Amino acid sequence: MLPESQTRILRLLARYPDELAEAWDVPRELSLPGLSESLGLVRSALHDPLKALEDEGLVQTRTAHVIGGGSRKRNVIHLTTKGRQQASTLVTTAGHSMEIESTDGLHGRESELAQLESALSEGAVVLTGMPGIGKTALLQTLTPSKRYVAMDASMDAQMLVSSWLEMEDAPIDLEAQIELLSDSFVIAVDEVQDVHPRHQSGVHALLRGLIESKVNVAIGMRAPCPFDDAITLTGINAEAGHKLLGEKVNFETAADVCEALDGHPLALHLWTPSDDLPEASDAVQAFVEETVLSRLTKDARDSLDALCAEPRPVMASHLDAIDIDPLDDAALLRWPTGRVEVQHLIRNVRRVAWDVPEEIHRQAAERWSKIEDGEARWFEAYHRTMAGQDTTAFIIENSEQILSESAAAAALLDDTLHALPDAHELRRLAAKLALERGEPEIAAAYLNALPKPDHALLARLHRSQGKITEAEEAENKAQSTVSKSEAARMHLSRLAASIDDRLPDETGDIGAVEKGLSNVNIGDLDDSQKRSAIVLLAILRHRIAMLRGDDAAAESVRNDLTELADGDDPLIDRLSHLEALHLSDPDSPKRLEAEGAMRRLVGRTQELLQRVSLGLALVQAQARSNPPGAATTLENLRTVPLPLDLAAGRRLDALLWYWQGELESKHRLAYWREAVLRFRRAECPRAARSLTAKLHKVL
Repeated sequence: MLPESQTRILRLLARYPDELAEAWDVPRELSLPGLSESLGLVRSALHDPLKALEDEGLVQTRTAHVIGGGSRKRNVIHLTTKGRQQASTLVTTAGHSMEIESTDGLHGRESELAQLESALSEGAVVLTGMPGIGKTALLQTLTPSKRYVAMDASMDAQMLVSSWLEMEDAPIDLEAQIELLSDSFVIAVDEVQDVHPRHQSGVHALLRGLIESKVNVAIGMRAPCPFDDAITLTGINAEAGHKLLGEKVNFETAADVCEALDGHPLALHLWTPSDDLPEASDAVQAFVEETVLSRLTKDARDSLDALCAEPRPVMASHLDAIDIDPLDDAALLRWPTGRVEVQHLIRNVRRVAWDVPEEIHRQAAERWSKIEDGEARWFEAYHRTMAGQDTTAFIIENSEQILSESAAAAALLDDTLHALPDAHELRRLAAKLALERGEPEIAAAYLNALPKPDHALLARLHRSQGKITEAEEAENKAQSTVSKSEAARMHLSRLAASIDDRLPDETGDIGAVEKGLSNVNIGDLDDSQKRSAIVLLAILRHRIAMLRGDDAAAESVRNDLTELADGDDPLIDRLSHLEALHLSDPDSPKRLEAEGAMRRLVGRTQELLQRVSLGLALVQAQARSNPPGAATTLENLRTVPLPLDLAAGRRLDALLWYWQGELESKHRLAYWREAVLRFRRAECPRAARSLTAKLHKVL
């Protein structure tokens, strides 16, 4: 009969098919570090049982690429044919299961696990403790992997909710978030202390709301903890420490090591039998610095410092210039969601020891500068800032890539403005981003810190806050400071936005738009802008005719445009389809024919804004006669990536949420609350106010 240590290895390896023995890429679990993590044993405890299994011809070792582990090959372990037969025998004769229990890697945590499960059955539970004490292992045991989220400095509340709900564009509104998370599944969030100060209030407000709503959520973070009634995790006992250290270490030695390291699981993982016995008075941090890190070569320590400087987990493929294998073999790394970072305890010890952190960040910036990747520009900007450089020009030059991840960009700009308080161009950029994220209070703080008022941005801020009069005053001031041509362009743009500031079944303030149109002077525009302005004016008049239900006026405007534009201009085709859809009798065969034609037009329209706009027109028509068809159309539209850095994109986004609530009564309140917030973010105060009134009626 094989010893238990060998049996467990066979059972774990048997979970993976024979084909992997010749595969180019293999799962991390088949590497020594992966086996160690899965079995809850220190790396050194696997050497003897693996050697014995190899001597018996039950396992074989080769080098292969580990999935998500970068470009270098690693040693991986596979079952031989004989080993697979032996594993099968364990099941049929000894009653073993091929499955590894979720608690196999937990030693000495039975009482804590029971306490947490009991608390979770009643609602929320908060778990605290020092780095490496085992919070993550417990939280992952309590929840399915898809419901466990580890936070980092680039994440905000919306990203957390997106992960939990498995949807790309989760709600931003707090009440909507809580309502949609109030279903009966258990969720967990870890590393809450790593949330960037820029996003801290939003994440904490969400978690407090979940706690107060008795949602089954497990929260893990280090002290200080802002939540009440937290459970503090301490070290494991000697018996559990002995299991972790493996059969090679006798119980007396294991007990002494466990006592010296206060039962700290990560520290026990880092201790090897070749190390001196730690002094009982040694702090865990001292043990790490004086014993664990002293084993590293200078190159490995430099690699460790480089990785410690990263503000969030990194894809291993971005670390080809660093040899991370020795760090992984020494159990110094962790791999959240396929990315890599240094164990937080190790990272904290190293960061405190740095004499010149600016030099480490400078080297990191140079390394990232050689990587051709959008995400790399974010990391490069971060390290340049931390190295003491003025990154204003770099961030503006690479703004499209850096701003592509909204939450990460917001955190980076906040860090940069703390380092460069006079970088007012970046402050304006941060204010714009805050407005696009639906954070008017944060945008106001940025704008108030500018040396001179930015009236154009203030107008946007006031509209997002529902202050229409103040917005118009700021808009007038903004137009008074620019050229006649630019002022006319701004005026036209505002008219186009105003006609969209309404709910779908409302006409909005048509009179104000018509008055504004009468004040447009095409002669004020540059010659290069006049043609597009004339087309825009015609489109706005066509929209007004449609809202009034005036068939003749709509057709007349379209005919005028046909003469102005090329006969094959898709604009004319779109206007014709819209007329047929909205000006036909809802119960007539013509309406059905128009819906079919619009469906085909949406399918062949490539431009994203036009595609969603036309699709929403179809949803509006279908909602009256064919709600299931409207729901299908809406579901397809929600997969279209809207450009939320554009006002038109944000307006369409708000409408998607509005129709979601209109068509799905179960979560109507949540969807409409979210739509209200997004109408405000889209600077549509009238639509937001109107929908708020509808919400109150429903309530």
